[in-house]
Order: sequence, then C-alpha cells, then structure tokens
Amino acid sequence: MMNNDIVDNRQEKLVDQINRILSTSESAHFAVGYFFLSGFTAIAPRLTNIKQLRLLIGNTTNQETLDQLAEGYKRLELVQDTLEEQNYIKRSFRQHIATETAENLRSTVELMDQTDDRETLVKNLIQMIEEGRLDVRIYTKGRLHAKAYIFDYGKVYDQNGNPLERNENGIAIAGSSNLSLSGISNNTELNVIVHGNNNHSALTDWFNELWEEAEDFNANLMAEMQQSWAIAPTSPYDIYMKTLYMLVRDRLEEESSVTLLSEDEISKQLADFQKVAVNQAVKIINEYGGCFVSDVVGLGKSFIGTAIVKRFEQIQRTRPLIICPRPLMEMWERYNEVYHLNARVLSMGKLTESEDDGARWLLEDFRFKDRDFVLIDESHHLRNLGTQRYRVMETFLASGKQCCFLTATPRNKTAWDIYNQIKLFHQDDQTDIPVDPPHLQQYFQLLEKGDRKLPNLLSHILIRRTRNHILRWYGYDAATHTRVDSQNFQPYLQGKRRAYIQVGGKHRFFPKRELETIEYSIENTYQGLYQQIRGYLGKSRKRQKKTPVKDELCYARYGLGNYVVKSKQKQDPYLSLQSAGANLRGLMRVLLFKRFESSVYAFQKTIERLLKTYEYFDRALNDGFVPAGEDAQSILHGEANIGEETDILQGLKQVSDKYRIEDFDRDRLHEHIQHDLTLLHQILELVKPITPDKDTKLQTLISKLNQSPFREGKCLIFTQYADTAQYLYDNLNLDNNSAIEVIYSNDKNKARIVGRFAPKANPEQKWNQKEGEIKTLIATDVLAEGLNLQDGNIIINYDLHWNPVKLIQRFGRIDRIGSENDVIYGYNFLPETGLEKNLKLREKLKHRIQEIHDTIGEDAAILDRAEQLNEEAMYAIYEQESEQLSLFEATEDSLDLNEAEEILRRLKKENPEEFTRIANLPHGLRSSKFSLNKGTYIFCEATNPNRPELKGYQQLFLLDEQGEIISRDVPQILGKIYTHPQEKSLSLPKNYNAIVMGIKQQFEQELQHRNAEKDHRHQLTQGQRYISKELRAYYKTISDPDLQRSLDILEQTFRQPITNVLRRELNQIKREGLTDIALLNRLKQLYHQHNLGEEMTPKKLRKPETSIATIICSEAFV
Repeated sequence: MMNNDIVDNRQEKLVDQINRILSTSESAHFAVGYFFLSGFTAIAPRLTNIKQLRLLIGNTTNQETLDQLAEGYKRLELVQDTLEEQNYIKRSFRQHIATETAENLRSTVELMDQTDDRETLVKNLIQMIEEGRLDVRIYTKGRLHAKAYIFDYGKVYDQNGNPLERNENGIAIAGSSNLSLSGISNNTELNVIVHGNNNHSALTDWFNELWEEAEDFNANLMAEMQQSWAIAPTSPYDIYMKTLYMLVRDRLEEESSVTLLSEDEISKQLADFQKVAVNQAVKIINEYGGCFVSDVVGLGKSFIGTAIVKRFEQIQRTRPLIICPRPLMEMWERYNEVYHLNARVLSMGKLTESEDDGARWLLEDFRFKDRDFVLIDESHHLRNLGTQRYRVMETFLASGKQCCFLTATPRNKTAWDIYNQIKLFHQDDQTDIPVDPPHLQQYFQLLEKGDRKLPNLLSHILIRRTRNHILRWYGYDAATHTRVDSQNFQPYLQGKRRAYIQVGGKHRFFPKRELETIEYSIENTYQGLYQQIRGYLGKSRKRQKKTPVKDELCYARYGLGNYVVKSKQKQDPYLSLQSAGANLRGLMRVLLFKRFESSVYAFQKTIERLLKTYEYFDRALNDGFVPAGEDAQSILHGEANIGEETDILQGLKQVSDKYRIEDFDRDRLHEHIQHDLTLLHQILELVKPITPDKDTKLQTLISKLNQSPFREGKCLIFTQYADTAQYLYDNLNLDNNSAIEVIYSNDKNKARIVGRFAPKANPEQKWNQKEGEIKTLIATDVLAEGLNLQDGNIIINYDLHWNPVKLIQRFGRIDRIGSENDVIYGYNFLPETGLEKNLKLREKLKHRIQEIHDTIGEDAAILDRAEQLNEEAMYAIYEQESEQLSLFEATEDSLDLNEAEEILRRLKKENPEEFTRIANLPHGLRSSKFSLNKGTYIFCEATNPNRPELKGYQQLFLLDEQGEIISRDVPQILGKIYTHPQEKSLSLPKNYNAIVMGIKQQFEQELQHRNAEKDHRHQLTQGQRYISKELRAYYKTISDPDLQRSLDILEQTFRQPITNVLRRELNQIKREGLTDIALLNRLKQLYHQHNLGEEMTPKKLRKPETSIATIICSEAFV
C-alpha cells in the first residue's frame, strides 16, 4: 500500500501503477518521448477494455536536443533560434521525421523475441487501430521532453444500474519515464501521481494542444506492424533473396565510395570483373589489413594488383613495396613505371636473413623501411613459416602494414598454408573477422578436425573467381552480343556456344581448349623390361620389413629410424628419425616412379646419382660413422664444394657427429645398403643400352612435331624434370636450331627467353633480334608461374598427369583473356604396356591409376596436393574432355558467396526497383514451403544497433524435424532454401516460434562465449615479464618526470598482446640482459618500428560496441 504519490521504479514500479489504473479507466492519453513495443507488452493485457488510447510520441530522429545545444555552446540565443525554426518546420520535413521514426520503430519490431505473446501483441495493436481504439500521432516540433500518462475514469453505477457521480474524473502520472520496458520498470526514474479534477483538466488541455500540433502516425505504425514478422506473409523466394543479400551486402556498396579521384591509365584498361575485384580488395584491406586476390590463372591478377596498388597510392598516399619472384621483376618494374605506382620492387629471392640484422634487415634498409603498403605476387611461396623469407616478411609486416597477396594457389598441401600467409598481415590470432571462435589458430585447429569450413573464413578476406564464373556473370554471347543468361549456362560449358568479355571496348575471348592424348608404349620404350624394373621400385608398406624383399629396393638410406637400437629410439636425436624415414622412403619411391615414366634418360641419371650417394654412405659406415643430417646430405648430393673422393669422406666425417654409429644396428643397416646397391647396379645395366633412337616415347614426340598444328604454331613442351628437359632439347635440336630453346632453372636469362617466345605479349622484353623468335620451348615448371606466354598456342605435357593443378597452371601461360589464338591445344602423353595395346582408352587409364595406387599406396598422404592422384581429373584430361577441365581449377573449396554476390549485382543493375525491395525487406521474416525432408532454417546475425549497415557475425542453421541442428554449411543451406519467385508460402507449424527462439537463445550464448574469448586477458610471455620488471626497477632510480612518463607508456604498451616478431625481439632482449638506458633505447626503437603508439590510442582501447542477436529470417519445411 502506497503512503505517498512518488513512483521511482525502486519502491514502486510504474508498470504496476499503470496496470492498476487502466483496470478502472475508460480511456487514456499517453505523451511519451519514445515508444517501444517492449513497454506496450507489459500493459497489453489491461488494454482489452479501453475504449480509446491516444498515444503522442516524440520525434526520435533529432540527435541534438535543445538542452544539448545550450550546454554545448553556452548560448541561450541558439535555443531560441532553434525553437523558432521548429515552429515553422516544413510539411515535407515533418513527413520525413515521421518516416524516420517509423524506421526506428521497425528496428524495435525486428529485435523483438519471436514468441507467441509478442506475435499476439502485434496483432492486437493492429486490431485496436482498425477498431479506432488506438490513435497515434508524432510530435515533430522538436523533442517531446515531458512524459505524462493521463487516465479518464469510466462511469460507475449502483446496484440498480443508475450512474453515480465520481469525486474524480480521472488521474495522471507525470515524470521522466518513457513507454519502454526500461522506462516503466527498470530504469531509475522519478514520476508522481497527480490527483484532482483541476489537475486532470489542465493536463488534458496540455495534451490536447500538443495533439493538435502533431502529425498522424497511424498509417506509419500500421504499415510497420503489417510488414513485420508477426503479420506479413513472406514468400520462400523473399527468404532466399533476403539471405543472399544479408550474406553479401557489404560487397555491394556503391562503387563511388571507393572510386579513384581521377580516371587513370590502369583503370581504363580493366574489365568489369576486374574493377569489381579492385573495389572488393580495397574494402577488405581497409577492414582487415590484407586481402588475397586468388582468381584462377589467366584472369589478369597482376593487372588487378596494379590497380589496387594505384588506388592506395593515389587516395591514401601510401608508399608501396612490390615483392615477387625474380622472373616477374621486369614485368613489375614496367608496371611501376607505366602506371606511376611510386613503388619499390624487390625480388623474393632477396628475402634472406643478413649477418648483421638477421630478419630485421628490411626494416633497417633505407630503400624499404618507409614502405607501408606491400603487394606480394605469388604469395604461396611464403606459406612455410620456418623459412628465412617468411621470418623476414613477418618481421617487416609486424607493424601492421597493409597487404595485398596475389596467388592462384594459396593452399598447396594443407589449410595451414593459408593460415601462415594470413598471419603475415594479421599477426594477432585474436581476430575481428566474423568467425567462431574469434581466434585464427583455434579456428584452423577446428578446421583440421572437420568442425569448421574454410570458405566461412576465406569469404571475408579472399577474392576468387574461375574462368566459367567470369563468363557466366560478365560475359556476352558471341552470336547475339547480349549478356549471357546466367541461368542457362550449360551450352557454354559444353562448348556449343561461345562468350566474350568486354575490355576497354573490345571483345576479348578465352581461347577454346582442345585436348588430345598421345599414346605410346612404355613397354617398348624400356625394351620389354618395364614390368621388371617397376617391380624393383617396390610397393608402399606401413613398416619396413626386417629382411629385404627379393628384387625390391628397401630404400635403407632413407629409413635410418628403422635401424636405431630399441633403447635409443625414443631419445633425441633419434626420436624424429622414425617418421621422417617413412616419409623419405615414400618420397623416393614416388620420385623414381615418376622419373621412370618421364624419360629413360631422367631415370638413368637418377639411378646413377643414387648409386653414388649409396656408395659414399656405405664407405662412411665402413669408416665407423653415419653420414646423416642436413650438412651430410648436402655433401652426398654434391651440393657442397668438395672435390676429391677422400675429401668427400673427410667432409662427411666432420659434419656427421650428430648420430653415433653404436646407436644403430650396424650390421643390418650395412646388409640393406648392400642389397639396394646390388639392385641399383642391376637397374642401371638394364637401362643403359636404351639409346634415343630406341626410345619409343621420344620418337613419338619427334614424329608429332613434324605434323600439323605443330609446324605452324608455337609450342611449349613441359616436363617436371630438368634431366628430361635437357634430354629433349639435345635430341630435338641436333642441328642447333635457334628456334628451339630449353629452360629449367633460374640460371638462364628467363626474361630474354620469354621475350623471344612471346614478343607480342611481352613487348617490354629486349632480346637480340639476330637470335630470332623461339618456336619450340622446352621447360620445367619454372615457366609455369606468373608469366604471359600467350603468343603460344600449343602445350605438350610430356609426363603423365596425376593431378590437374599443374596442367591448369601450364595452360594458364597461354590460355589468357585476350589471347589472339582462337584455339589452344593441349597434348598429353599417356603410357601403355604391351598387354594393354588393344584395350580402350578408359581401360588403359584404369590400369595406370591402379599402377599408381599399387606403387604409391599410403605414401600419397605425404605428397603436396598438386601431386596427389585425382582419378576424375585424369579421366577428363586423357579422355579429351576439355570442357570439364575448368571444373578442376584449384579452388580453395567452393566460395558460393561469389555466385550470391553476382546474382544481386546483376539484379541491382538490371532491375534496381526489385533490388531496392529486397534490400529493404525487414528482419525477422518467416515463411514456409513444402519439402520431403521436414525441418527449419534460421539465419541469425549479431548486429550493432548503432551501425546496422555493418555486417556482423552471422550463423545459418539448418534443423531437422526434431529441432536439432544438422548443418551450418552455407552452400548446403543455400541449396536447401533455393526456390523460384512463384513458390507460395504455406502455413507455419504450431510450435514454430518456440523452435526459432530456441536457436536464437543458443546463438546468444555462442555470441557471449565468442565475446568473452575476444576480451580474455592474455598471459604475459617471459620476455614481457622481464621487460616489466626491469622498467619498474629503472623507474625507481630516476626522478625526471618526462623520462618516468616514457617508462610508464612503454610498460603499458609492452604488456598488451604482442606478435610473434615482438615476442622474439623481447626474448632476445632478455637473453642479452639489457637494462636501464640500453633497455629504454631498444624498446623505443621497437615502439616506433612497429607503430605501437597506434595500439594505445583511445580508438584501440575503447570498449567494444554492443552487438545484439537478431533473427534475420527463417523458414519452415513442411
């Protein structure tokens, strides 16, 4: 029982007083600054008997109130001026205020929990408006500061039904509380209950006066309610399009927001798909510090990269550094000069640690230390973090320089290849990239276990399109010159129709690919000895047998772990020998098998080298030591500069003190070495008599080169091995024809050879005209990366392809957009044995595939991804299905968001009204459609209420009929919800709200956990603890306030999370024992080199903005 009239939401709750008074009221009039449905929910049950509720709400769009003006500027005349302006506000602007207030109301509806009670509330509000019981107006003359809840009592009657006179006509509550959940129940508010008819009459007059000045809001409120999740019938198509839009909306911003200040030379030459990539990359780099441009080969990544560099140099005034493999130096120097990039160009081969500065030399070099934007071409060369070049780049980029990585193959063997590259521009594992967990290392660990998907991460930082993607979404039909129908692309895949891209107003085609298989008898090549020699190479086995298999190499020198005595096997340095040995044996077997197929000559040279190293190894054993370790391997393989045989043995002995011969089963090792030596000698004697004129494979090639189209065109002959390349050159160029050339290492002038082979594509390359153009170029994959050789129209792959990656990379040298060749040819050698002569091609392929399995077996796991067997691709290559080849382009898993983006980009261009409709669809939409597999789809996002345009952390959920999550995979879910515009929505199941809210609650819990992980305090490293201790000790010895302040800043800075580079630097400081002024100077140097001042800015230290779990849309499958 109240003993006063004060309502402060502490002792007395306003919501309780409003509900109590409503129960005896006939009508009510509320004047509030803000209207939120949360407040209405708390009083909704008491509104049933109210005949009329007039609701006057304030303008929620004006960000500066009069109080703020007066307080901020201390000039009361400004308040008077503003009041005058508000009295004469234009009608159009009043409507604008009403519209914006309606949009704010929409946000409150979107954020409501989708419960049965909330759904009923929205329906009741609409019913009250339709019945005339609820009337809403908006006060547009500035803020509505006063809040009043005025109640009119209804008539009362005696027992006979006669009206009785009441002492009071009504009652009111005035004060600070808005009609929101916090305003009427939770906040610290102050309100007073106002009694008396005079007061009631005066408040009613005050309300009526404001009411007459206000704008009608019923239509706006009705529209928002009827479009809300609780009412609006939504089609399955709108759910699909809403999903696509929300997934990629950040990629669809107006290009004008990032356009160049002026139309420069490079932007004029870009195709539309390249311009899109540039705009996307700029956004990604600005947001996350780095970006991968990973379009497949032949799509002009270098041009895209050049335009990105130009964009940052021109708009942000960056000082670029371009790092690339040495063969690409001249190309980048030319781009730098022609397009005025103001960049420095550095060869990747220079990224080695120096004697003086170690990995820090790039930071010390005056030519590079001020460079703040770094483009790395062929960045996959930096995938291994244990290399010197990686440490140099990691150190250089640790200060947070912006990066652009160009590579068609960011992943070579495992997803950790990508992680290592990401960590160059994103060196802190804690991340703002919207993935769960928000920790890169933990995410990749889950990825390795199969609990996360790589595209969910890459979609935020990697741009990748295939050739078919470009033609489908940016192409024009060659016959009709109209845009390619993206929904009817099959004829282009099948080669029945052709499409081109528009580049600089010109039609640019991709050449048509034609594959042809060249069969030859490997049995005849090896003079009937193929099966015998293949048997010598052996089979893959989990464990090496204690007794060698007769007539089968046991690769003893490469499996030393098998010969370590049992008592030493689990001790250093022998612990790693077991696994390393298994891998080495497998790699050697693969190497011999592939060289065996490549050429007789390559196989023979390999056997000769193996014999030499085995013989030295055996002599070392006889001399009482085990020649193992990196230095010993260098000597055994002839890499060290040692001449005489006795010097070699002496050199081996000097570097072979890591392993003691007493720790090995010396007799068994010697026996197995002798076994291998015997077989290697036998193999060599078998292949020595096979001269070039008896080499069936070589003679088949020579015969082909004398036929069309080889005689007319320019031909690239690729092989994996330098020995084979030299062998082909020696036998194809018996008369020293300058039109034939070979290149298989970086020793030759690659730029000159490229210029001679493809002068049209490389006009900047200078070469001696007397030498003439090259018509036939024999090369290893030293030419398969980054170079433009599109003057050529023929590729011959001399070795058997296990995997399409290298084939596609090689094709990329000549299969490039804008090529003058209508057709390019790919010829692939396929061996057959004598028994297979009369078999069909597919049967021969089955035999080759089985042969690979038999020989390699489980050793396939240790191969790089580009080397692993891909059976499906082998059939496509050798059965000459050129239209299927693009399906095997080395994608980093399917990034289906690319397609979603293109669908919406095209819709925006061709049907802007429909695009705007989709973009303006409210959150929370629900629909239902027929499906054989019943279940539910729910899309949740953590949105920032202050910046709703920003894309937040998203999760898509696919549930089974019992409401259990069965998938979060975006491509799978997009396939599930895909539909056509005509599909009708069905009725929602009865328990639908409960299912949706259950997932929303789970998403909220995950969001809390994710935010907690991001805010988790880190543990100091040993180096950081040392720094902190020594700085405090030094602080006590000085009195200079400026110096003390510097020490405070340094200690605070170096207690923050640090990069691996800084961790190494601080550990080095600890090892050196630096103290006092020496420590201060070194820390100051690191502070400036790594831009650590930015880490301590208010922007970096401010509390993260709140994010709210929002249901974007959902759908039932019934």
